[in-house]
Amino acid sequence: MKKILLIGKLDQIVQNLNECLVGKFNVQLCSESVELVRGMMKISKPDMVIICSIDANDIQTDIFQLLSSNAYSYIPVLVVGTREGCHKFREYYEKSQFEYMIRPISKETLLKKCSERLNMVDSASDSSELQMNDNSTEEQARKRILIVDDSALALRNAKAMLDKKYNVMVATSGKQAMTVLQKKRPDLILLDYEMPGWDGKTTLENIRQEKEFEDIPVIFLTGVADKEHITAVLRLNPAGYFLKPLEKEKLLEAIDKIFGEG
Repeated sequence: MKKILLIGKLDQIVQNLNECLVGKFNVQLCSESVELVRGMMKISKPDMVIICSIDANDIQTDIFQLLSSNAYSYIPVLVVGTREGCHKFREYYEKSQFEYMIRPISKETLLKKCSERLNMVDSASDSSELQMNDNSTEEQARKRILIVDDSALALRNAKAMLDKKYNVMVATSGKQAMTVLQKKRPDLILLDYEMPGWDGKTTLENIRQEKEFEDIPVIFLTGVADKEHITAVLRLNPAGYFLKPLEKEKLLEAIDKIFGEG
């Protein structure tokens, strides 16, 4: 399944775009911060980027500069916005990498455009359809794990450890994690304890306030090993905790036990 990084203010418009895409693409959400975008580009390695510029006054020129750099110039970028807003970054639309679409856009139009930019050709053969269905079934059968960490390096490393066995989602903050949860319920959450804004404790409290998420097991990740800190972590009754840097074998063993596979 092709991967799309959807950048924009995490509001209803972005959620609507996400709902249009998730059936056909693996979508990761990212707020309109160039630092977050830089981290997510490295972590998720998307096949395409969509930028929603509506209600996102802070969409930065730096984001366009980053995406047009040599490192990412091969990745198609679709910008969704208003007729008035299409002129803000018009110099980029002269490049074949970037394209602008004016809202409102139907689901069919959006999916068709994404397929075109990704050179996806629909096959009429039964064998191709069967292969696609088999892949979808396999993807759905895999347990889903959400990793929440403000460190792009930590996210990338943890994702690499789990990718072959699990369907891995990532979030760079507690608030972003809540948005991801609303879209796809994970079977397990790996949660960094030390984060700016919402730390691990606050994030877990918000997760457990939602009835549909209160029983999701949470493993805390922490870089602090002193007794007082660990005691504070354990008071929150997590399914486990791990000190950073993570050890792949021990992490996989703990996850297998939580899923009843160990």
